[in-house]
Amino acid sequence: MQSLRSVAWLLAIIPQALSHGGGMLYTIDGVEHTGTHASVLNKVTGSIQRVWTWDGINEVSNDHLACRHSGEPYDISYHAPTKAGSTINVNYTDPLRFNPPWSFGHGYGPMMAYMAACPDSGCETVNLTAPIWFKIWEAGLLSGTWTTGHWAMADVMNGATLNIPTPKNLKKGKYILRHEMISIETGQMQIFPNCIHLDVRGDGSSVPKKDELVSFPGTYDGYAGVSWEMEGQGSEWFWVVHQYDTFYTIPGPEVWKG
Repeated sequence: MQSLRSVAWLLAIIPQALSHGGGMLYTIDGVEHTGTHASVLNKVTGSIQRVWTWDGINEVSNDHLACRHSGEPYDISYHAPTKAGSTINVNYTDPLRFNPPWSFGHGYGPMMAYMAACPDSGCETVNLTAPIWFKIWEAGLLSGTWTTGHWAMADVMNGATLNIPTPKNLKKGKYILRHEMISIETGQMQIFPNCIHLDVRGDGSSVPKKDELVSFPGTYDGYAGVSWEMEGQGSEWFWVVHQYDTFYTIPGPEVWKG
């Protein structure tokens, strides 16, 4: 029985390991903004998105954990205007790879979104590793077991748009929005963050308290929901050890209530 289980988890992870991904297109208050990936980038208008590479991050101590490598603003960078309380729509599907459609390549694990306040001059020079981040949204295991249940991430893998509501009472200003997928089915976690620049407008006055802010790296410890419990277990941590679990604790702080 154990050998059959091992074959099952091995077959399950093969297609997942071949594809990763990230945010391609953003619809914000009815306006579409392109990311920095070559498939969608508009070199004339620039991008709200910071530069990223296709692969994920495997270490919770990585200095690029906030926005992925390189995490730098694009040469022509701007902030997308949005009203506090608006929903940010993120499309992960690569429009140039349509046979079959190429969206995010993983379907097991949590999705989260954080924000960080920037100076009025903009977000381009912000220290991404500082304790500036607050969680605004999260989604994980919706029903069933880890291996056969419904993860919210699976909807994005199958082509759905990721919809992130922003805090209704957030104080106006410049912000970085960090949205993140953490794939846990291949054993060691694979973390896929993307960051975009926003210009939040409205009459809100709420900002997080200092003790509600976290840093990347520094927020995840490598065990609580984002890695395996024992060194060397690899993918069996997900496919065998936790296959019948019906609850998953999403890592990181609580969602900021605003």
